[in-house]
Amino acid sequence: MNKEFVDDTPTVLIVDDNPNNLKIIALILRALKYKIIIATNGEQAIELLNQSRPDLILLDIMMPKLDGSETCKIIKSKKENENLPIIFITALNDPDSIVKGFAVGGVDYITKPFNKNELISRVKTHLELKRTRDELQHTTEHLSKLNSLKDKMFSVIGHDLRSPLSSVKMTLEFLTQIVDKDDDISENLHIMLKTTDEVFGLLENLLGWAKSQSGNLSVQPEIINVEDVVNSVYLLNKGNLNLKKIEFKSEMEPETTAFCDLNTIKTVMRNLVSNAIKFTPENGIITVESKKQDEKIILVVKDSGVGMGPETIEKLFDPTQHVSTYGTNREPGSGLGLLLCSDYVRKNNGRIWVESEINIGTCFYIELPSKESI
Repeated sequence: MNKEFVDDTPTVLIVDDNPNNLKIIALILRALKYKIIIATNGEQAIELLNQSRPDLILLDIMMPKLDGSETCKIIKSKKENENLPIIFITALNDPDSIVKGFAVGGVDYITKPFNKNELISRVKTHLELKRTRDELQHTTEHLSKLNSLKDKMFSVIGHDLRSPLSSVKMTLEFLTQIVDKDDDISENLHIMLKTTDEVFGLLENLLGWAKSQSGNLSVQPEIINVEDVVNSVYLLNKGNLNLKKIEFKSEMEPETTAFCDLNTIKTVMRNLVSNAIKFTPENGIITVESKKQDEKIILVVKDSGVGMGPETIEKLFDPTQHVSTYGTNREPGSGLGLLLCSDYVRKNNGRIWVESEINIGTCFYIELPSKESI
């Protein structure tokens, strides 16, 4: 841990070959309860710096052998001294010397003879700036460690939970096919499958959102057959569609293609179809269709569900709002799916919007680049 977080008393290193200047500055700063270290030349200053780690250096420009500019250059060449403020002491009115001092890493200068109030003001200002920078750096490093820990945690969750959940889901789907529908166990199997689907969907959304927000999401656009994506999503949700006796219609134009990332768009469609199932009552209808418009492809997911009012629609894609309601069969929701859809569509250079009427149904629209727009 840095010294600043252990001892709040600042340490100032004064470097000057003139003993009178050293005495004057030391007297002024000791009155402020600062710890004072004194060096009479550049070589000694560098040696003391490595031993004491001061918070600020007052450095005379005109010194024999190693002058102030060269001393500053050597000090600033080390990474650990990047945030160490160096204020030059000069009797020169030559602006070139002052500019040279700034060029090698100085942050300010004071002129001889000293003005007490000016000296105190400049020292206080740069000590406070250094403290702020150090605290910011400490916080940034801490947040970076937490972020790395979070990424590692999500990676472990993704690896250790996704695989067994997938196995459970596949086993339950198989059992629902072979067990007699009139058997008492059949209903329990369907409930278990439904719950597993919900947990699996939530896990996928959480991992996807975390990856997207951390900046680790890799989007690789390519020409994809959108009808294949819809068929894949249908098979994934077939069990829940059958459970609610919902009719699924695919009205895709032949050979519909889009230029986008397969995995993210598949996640978008999975979420939209899953939501449509959730908010469509039994014996309802869900339709997925596509159409070309200029150099764009528009996908539509339409349901005959409960619909939404304007006040709910306004909040759907707003990350500062939390929209989570139960489905028609009390299916829970996290409110995360549509935020993920919006983020993924935007990363694919597309846009998403919705139209809905209460007790009539909802239409989600996704606009994506088509093959012709490459």
